[in-house]
Amino acid sequence: MSKNMQESRHADNDGVNPEKLVTLFRDKLKGRGARGIVGIQRLFKIMDDDGSKSLSEHEFSKAIKDFKIGISEENIPILFNYFDSNHDGTLNIDEFLMAIRGELNNKRLAMVKQAFDKIDKD
Repeated sequence: MSKNMQESRHADNDGVNPEKLVTLFRDKLKGRGARGIVGIQRLFKIMDDDGSKSLSEHEFSKAIKDFKIGISEENIPILFNYFDSNHDGTLNIDEFLMAIRGELNNKRLAMVKQAFDKIDKD
C-alpha cells in the first residue's frame, strides 16, 4: 500500500489510528488460532452469515462482538472502511486477507520472487 493511500485512509478517523485497530484485530485472531491463510479463510466463512462470499458491515460488526475482539462499537466502522479497499461497502476474501496478512515482508517477498523466477521461462 502506498504511503499516500495510508495517509488518506487514516486522515478521516477523528484521531483514531486504523493501523492500531488492525494490530489489535490481528493479535486477537492469532489468539483464536487463525494464523495461516486457511485459518483466516475459515474465519471469514464463519463471519459470512448469508453465504454471499463477502461481509457486510453488519456481519463484520457482529463477528467482532461475537469473537470479543475488544474493538469499541464506534471504531468498528473505521476498521471496516480501512479493510474495504475498493470502497464498495463489503469485504471480499481478498480484501480481508490483505488486511489481516498485510504487505509482504522481505522474507516473504524473496520467496515469491524465487518462485516466480523458477516458473518464469522467458
